[in-house]
Amino acid sequence: MSRRRRSRPTSIAHPTPRREESSAADAAVVVLQAECAKLAEEQLPLRVAYERFLDLVHRVVPFAHGTLYVAEWTSGKLFPVAVRGNRVELADQIRFARGRGLSAWVAQEGRAVVIPDPAAREERAAFSDETLRAFLAFPLVQQGVVSGVVALTRTDSTFAEDEFDRLAELAAPLARTLSTMRRESQMRELISLDAETGLSSDHHFLARLDEELHHATEFSLVLLELQMPAGPVPLAQRFTQRLREVIRSCDLVAHLGEGRFGVLLAGVNRETAGAIVDRFAQIVAGELRAASGASLRLRVGLATGTELAQSSPDALLQRAAAAMADIA
Repeated sequence: MSRRRRSRPTSIAHPTPRREESSAADAAVVVLQAECAKLAEEQLPLRVAYERFLDLVHRVVPFAHGTLYVAEWTSGKLFPVAVRGNRVELADQIRFARGRGLSAWVAQEGRAVVIPDPAAREERAAFSDETLRAFLAFPLVQQGVVSGVVALTRTDSTFAEDEFDRLAELAAPLARTLSTMRRESQMRELISLDAETGLSSDHHFLARLDEELHHATEFSLVLLELQMPAGPVPLAQRFTQRLREVIRSCDLVAHLGEGRFGVLLAGVNRETAGAIVDRFAQIVAGELRAASGASLRLRVGLATGTELAQSSPDALLQRAAAAMADIA
C-alpha cells in the first residue's frame, strides 16, 4: 500500500513499510518482534496481556494516550480493551459499521489515519481539545482481517514519518500477537468452563483449590446443593446467574454436577463465609419460590482451607459435603 500525501492536516493513508537504514533501528524492530512472540506464548490473563500489548506499542511509537480496540469475533464491532493514559477518540458521535468514532472507520476500511499528516509538516492540527497535537489510528490486520486497532494521541508533538513507518513494519507481528492471545484465551476458557451452565468446570475448580492449598492462603469452600422439581430450566439458570452476580472477581464458582455447585471464597474465614451464604440463600430461595410457586430445597456445606492438617481438594470437598445441611 502507498501513502496518500495531502497538504491538509488530515490524512487517511495507506501505510507503506520501509526498511530502516539505521542498524540500531533494525535491531530494535527485531527485539520487539521477539517480544511480541513471547507475549503471545506467556498465557497471561487477557486483561494483563492487553495492557502489556499497549506497552509494546508505546516502545515502537511513544504516545501520551493510547487505546487498544479488538474486534468482536462474530459482529466485527470494535471494543476498547486496554487504555494507557486516557481514552481519546475522534468523531465518536459518528456511527460506522464497526462502531463509533474514527477507529471504527479504520477497522472498517483497513486503512490508517494520522492527523496531522507527517508529510504536510503542519505545526498544529485543529483539534477541539487544545491539549492534543496529534492522533494516529492504526489497523492490525491478520490474514486480511482487521483484528484490532490502536488509537494513539500526543500532547507534545506530532507523529513523524519514520515513526509511522516503524509502526507499519511491526503491524503484522503485532496483529499476529493480538490474534494468538485472544485465540489461546478463548481455548483456555472453553476448557475450564462447564458446557451446561457456563460456570467453571469441576476439573478447573479442583485445580484452583489445589493452588490455594499449595499457597497456604485463607479461603472458604462452600458447597451448594439445589433440589427442585424436574423441568424448570429457567429457575436453574436464574440460580446460576445469581451466583455469578454475588461472587467477587477473585472468587470462583463451579458446577459440580447433579444440582451441586462449589464456591471458593478467597481470603474469607468460616464465619464470614457463613454470613455470605446465608444472605444469598435467603434472597435467592425466596426469588425462586416466588417465580415458580414450586417447592425447592437448598443445602449448604462449609469447609476452610486450614481445617485439616494435610488437606487436599478431595478431602475439603468431602468435609464440606459431610457438613451439608438445609438452609432454605
